[in-house]
Amino acid sequence: MKCIRKLSLSGLLIFSLFSNTAMAKEYHFQDAGQIPWAASSVEKLHQEGIMNGINDTQFSPHTPMTRAQLATVLAKVVNKPMIKQAFPFEDVLSNQWYYPSVKKMYGMGLIKGISETEFDPNRQITREEAAVILARTFDYSYKGLYSLPFGDKKNISAWAFNSVTALTQKGVFALFQNQFQPKKAITRAELAVILHHVLYGEPEPYDPPKKLASRSNELIDQRLNKVIHTVLGVPYVYGGTTTKGFDCSGFTGYVYKQLGVDLPRDSRSQFTVGEKVSLSEMAKGDLIFFDTGGGSISHVGIYVGNDKMAHAASSQSEVKIDNLEWYLKNYKVVGVKRPM
Repeated sequence: MKCIRKLSLSGLLIFSLFSNTAMAKEYHFQDAGQIPWAASSVEKLHQEGIMNGINDTQFSPHTPMTRAQLATVLAKVVNKPMIKQAFPFEDVLSNQWYYPSVKKMYGMGLIKGISETEFDPNRQITREEAAVILARTFDYSYKGLYSLPFGDKKNISAWAFNSVTALTQKGVFALFQNQFQPKKAITRAELAVILHHVLYGEPEPYDPPKKLASRSNELIDQRLNKVIHTVLGVPYVYGGTTTKGFDCSGFTGYVYKQLGVDLPRDSRSQFTVGEKVSLSEMAKGDLIFFDTGGGSISHVGIYVGNDKMAHAASSQSEVKIDNLEWYLKNYKVVGVKRPM
């Protein structure tokens, strides 16, 4: 006989936002919280159809840009006369997704190959290489006397120096502060901030999600369900706390963080947070803690309704939603906590 009481509202008892405060800004990508300095720019460029995520819910902000990806993004925001008709790159084929963009950018004279016949589309593009293309694309030129603020400016290649200076003079490279690291690959988040400055001016400050205050049968908020489903399949990594890999408490901490609630790092500390509820009263979003055999708390998961639990378990090798029945039979339940 199952120990978990079925919930009303088709098993969906979701968190509601503070009713006495303004609604927090909703970001399309679940990993926006990892990049507060770029979240508004990412959101704006996504809304304008300029930059997409790696999937519907993840932007992957720290992933380096490739030459093909930069060409594809810039091709969406610029139109200039075609000055070159022939397309010489043998490694950019007409059936590849980036072919139209690379061809357009080359035809406008805004990008070049690494040789007369090679473009090398999948090579990561450095900050100084991106600076040259950006300056050419948006007609930025170095004017007057200006001293770069970067402590490593001597490392900037001579062929890129004027372009870096022009963009820095315009405030476009303010995010790099006092170190430019010209040979470092430019990331997706960095490009989003740069393009926001160029196209729309100063980005809005990051507006983090407001803390969730109460549960409600009247307003069914699907944010919890959305966050969990975006990280299903993320590999189990001992000590992991990011979408590159989670352990059990890293997963629960990440999910609650996206909802505006900070949990302690490890499962034993997480057990000290919130209201204690009985197993029969467990509701969606509650944390369920197990002793898997060592005599103390060694695993935690999130109840998602319908006798199921979302968790990151080493035995499963990834974040999954599993039936609770097996865990209730084979492990000791230490307790259930409701953090809000």
